[in-house]
Amino acid sequence: MTIGLSVHREEDRVKLITDILREYRRGAPVALATALLAEVVRAVDETGKAGEVTIKLKVKPSEHGSTEKSLLVSVTSKKPVPEMQPAVFFSDADGDLHRVDPSQREMDFVEADPTFHGAARA
Repeated sequence: MTIGLSVHREEDRVKLITDILREYRRGAPVALATALLAEVVRAVDETGKAGEVTIKLKVKPSEHGSTEKSLLVSVTSKKPVPEMQPAVFFSDADGDLHRVDPSQREMDFVEADPTFHGAARA
Protein backbone atom coordinates (compact mmCIF):
# COMPACT_ATOMS: atom_id res chain seq x y z
CA MET A 1 0.00 0.00 0.00
CA THR A 2 1.41 3.39 -0.97
CA ILE A 3 0.46 6.50 0.93
CA GLY A 4 1.08 9.80 -0.79
CA LEU A 5 2.11 12.38 1.79
CA SER A 6 3.12 15.80 0.68
CA VAL A 7 5.94 17.43 2.57
CA HIS A 8 6.04 20.49 0.32
CA ARG A 9 3.16 22.55 1.73
CA GLU A 10 2.78 23.13 5.48
CA GLU A 11 -1.01 22.63 5.41
CA ASP A 12 -0.64 19.21 3.72
CA ARG A 13 1.96 17.89 6.13
CA VAL A 14 1.06 15.04 8.50
CA LYS A 15 2.50 15.13 12.00
CA LEU A 16 5.47 12.79 12.33
CA ILE A 17 4.90 9.69 14.45
CA THR A 18 8.01 10.56 16.45
CA ASP A 19 6.35 13.87 17.43
CA ILE A 20 3.22 12.02 18.54
CA LEU A 21 5.29 9.60 20.62
CA ARG A 22 7.07 12.52 22.30
CA GLU A 23 3.71 14.12 23.14
CA TYR A 24 2.22 10.88 24.48
CA ARG A 25 2.57 10.84 28.29
CA ARG A 26 5.47 13.33 28.14
CA GLY A 27 7.57 11.05 25.95
CA ALA A 28 7.33 7.97 28.16
CA PRO A 29 7.25 5.55 25.17
CA VAL A 30 10.36 7.17 23.69
CA ALA A 31 12.25 6.89 26.98
CA LEU A 32 11.16 3.28 27.47
CA ALA A 33 11.96 2.26 23.87
CA THR A 34 15.38 3.89 24.16
CA ALA A 35 16.20 2.01 27.37
CA LEU A 36 14.92 -1.30 25.97
CA LEU A 37 16.86 -0.82 22.75
CA ALA A 38 20.10 -0.39 24.71
CA GLU A 39 19.35 -3.59 26.66
CA VAL A 40 18.60 -5.51 23.46
CA VAL A 41 21.78 -4.25 21.77
CA ARG A 42 23.88 -5.37 24.76
CA ALA A 43 22.20 -8.80 24.71
CA VAL A 44 22.78 -9.11 20.95
CA ASP A 45 26.46 -8.27 21.47
CA GLU A 46 26.74 -10.89 24.24
CA THR A 47 24.90 -13.69 22.44
CA GLY A 48 25.38 -13.01 18.74
CA LYS A 49 21.64 -13.60 18.32
CA ALA A 50 18.91 -11.27 17.08
CA GLY A 51 16.62 -9.27 19.34
CA GLU A 52 13.83 -6.77 18.80
CA VAL A 53 12.05 -3.74 20.21
CA THR A 54 8.42 -3.19 19.18
CA ILE A 55 6.45 0.03 19.49
CA LYS A 56 2.74 -0.61 18.96
CA LEU A 57 0.08 2.07 18.62
CA LYS A 58 -3.59 1.27 19.01
CA VAL A 59 -6.04 3.91 17.86
CA LYS A 60 -9.65 3.70 19.04
CA PRO A 61 -12.53 5.91 17.86
CA SER A 62 -14.51 8.04 20.23
CA GLU A 63 -17.61 6.47 21.74
CA HIS A 64 -19.70 9.46 20.71
CA GLY A 65 -18.53 9.64 17.08
CA SER A 66 -16.45 12.80 17.17
CA THR A 67 -12.94 13.33 15.84
CA GLU A 68 -11.58 12.39 19.27
CA LYS A 69 -9.35 9.30 19.28
CA SER A 70 -7.96 7.27 22.13
CA LEU A 71 -4.33 6.31 21.59
CA LEU A 72 -2.65 3.46 23.47
CA VAL A 73 1.08 2.89 23.04
CA SER A 74 2.89 -0.25 24.16
CA VAL A 75 6.62 -0.87 24.00
CA THR A 76 7.97 -4.40 24.26
CA SER A 77 11.28 -6.12 23.68
CA LYS A 78 12.65 -9.57 23.07
CA LYS A 79 16.21 -9.93 24.25
CA PRO A 80 18.19 -12.90 23.02
CA VAL A 81 19.14 -15.28 25.80
CA PRO A 82 22.53 -16.96 25.90
CA GLU A 83 22.42 -20.71 25.51
CA MET A 84 23.56 -22.67 28.52
CA GLN A 85 26.18 -25.29 27.77
CA PRO A 86 25.22 -28.85 28.71
CA ALA A 87 26.52 -30.31 31.95
CA VAL A 88 27.06 -34.01 32.68
CA PHE A 89 25.23 -35.59 35.61
CA PHE A 90 24.79 -39.22 36.63
CA SER A 91 21.55 -40.71 37.91
CA ASP A 92 21.11 -43.23 40.71
CA ALA A 93 18.37 -45.82 41.35
CA ASP A 94 16.29 -43.21 43.24
CA GLY A 95 16.27 -40.83 40.28
CA ASP A 96 18.61 -38.35 41.94
CA LEU A 97 21.35 -36.64 39.92
CA HIS A 98 25.03 -36.48 40.87
CA ARG A 99 28.07 -34.81 39.36
CA VAL A 100 30.15 -37.93 40.10
CA ASP A 101 28.92 -41.36 38.91
CA PRO A 102 27.58 -43.05 42.06
CA SER A 103 27.94 -46.51 40.50
CA GLN A 104 31.72 -46.19 40.16
CA ARG A 105 34.04 -46.82 43.01
CA GLU A 106 36.25 -43.91 44.00
CA MET A 107 39.87 -44.46 43.02
CA ASP A 108 42.42 -44.43 45.80
CA PHE A 109 45.48 -42.51 44.74
CA VAL A 110 48.69 -42.49 46.69
CA GLU A 111 51.28 -39.79 46.58
CA ALA A 112 54.13 -40.59 44.21
CA ASP A 113 57.64 -41.13 45.55
CA PRO A 114 59.53 -37.98 44.55
CA THR A 115 62.85 -39.92 44.43
CA PHE A 116 61.55 -42.34 41.77
CA HIS A 117 62.77 -41.34 38.29
CA GLY A 118 61.12 -43.96 36.12
CA ALA A 119 62.41 -47.19 34.60
CA ALA A 120 66.10 -47.99 34.57
CA ARG A 121 67.97 -47.01 31.41
CA ALA A 122 69.47 -49.70 29.27
